[in-house]
Amino acid sequence: MSHHLNPSELEALLLRSIDQRYEAKAAQSLADYIFSNHLFQSFQPGFLDFSYRYREEIANYLSDEQHLAALSTYCIRSTKNYTYQRNQFINFPQFYDELLLAQYHDFLLQLKNALEQADTIEDLANLYAAVLQKHHERLRLILSSYCAAYQPGDLQKNPLLKTVPCAEYSPQFQLHLLGLDTAELADPILDIGCGESGNLVTYLRENGRIAIGLDRLVPALPNFVQQDWFAFDFGSARWGTIIAHQSFSTHFIHTHLHNSEKAQKYARLYMSLLSSLKLGGKFCYAPGLPFIEAHNEKTADYTVTKTIIEADKTLGIGEVFYSTIVERIA
Repeated sequence: MSHHLNPSELEALLLRSIDQRYEAKAAQSLADYIFSNHLFQSFQPGFLDFSYRYREEIANYLSDEQHLAALSTYCIRSTKNYTYQRNQFINFPQFYDELLLAQYHDFLLQLKNALEQADTIEDLANLYAAVLQKHHERLRLILSSYCAAYQPGDLQKNPLLKTVPCAEYSPQFQLHLLGLDTAELADPILDIGCGESGNLVTYLRENGRIAIGLDRLVPALPNFVQQDWFAFDFGSARWGTIIAHQSFSTHFIHTHLHNSEKAQKYARLYMSLLSSLKLGGKFCYAPGLPFIEAHNEKTADYTVTKTIIEADKTLGIGEVFYSTIVERIA
């Protein structure tokens, strides 16, 4: 006779099984997901036995709408995290979040139905296989449509399917590269693209600064905002310092090179960021944005200070490999 799991125990095991699926596919790329989708259409060893053993508990758990919503949200966060780790330039807007939510909600209900219909573990294996194949074919379609909308043409050459990971740097390294002294920063401070760990924000707050982190994936802690840059209200004359190390400007450059329409959105956001600075406030970022900084240098409202970052000249990125501080003076 099997031990019965309470909802909390069951939830912990289900979340762990989700984590294990992504860990098992850590070596795969987004291109693999599009062109070798069959690699993703299997469950982890042990999951079939576990889910058959506790099929009644799992089916009951998935019958609760709150549990279903929470599990769907966890799946979406895990999927986005997996995706962003492979290409930092992918940024699903709300429309795609809604598609993912609908798909995961349906997927979990299909798993529930399979658990209720299976009389044997062999039945469950066959039902699971069909559900998983359909699920990944739909997710593949969602990712493919996003990539095609970003840059039409041969999907095999789409830049979003290339692996471009997003690294997180130490707070000291970021501040040094941007030429910033913690003691001299004006509050409040906003870190755009703070990263899932939010190390810089934590470091600044530990040193007595008023700092907030903004990103798509953030720690589940106060002083962090999980939101798309384009949806966040930066306000007017609100910030003493805005920091964006290898985040906003990196994405701006990428869209400038690959998607002129989206680059216009970044240009408008750049101007909104400047407007959100207090008088004397500074927008500090790297790499540089020469194609838009030239405009600021012609106005009397801002000063632009550039500092060359020493790098291997063979990289071919000297044109933008500098840090910038834009100060609002009027």
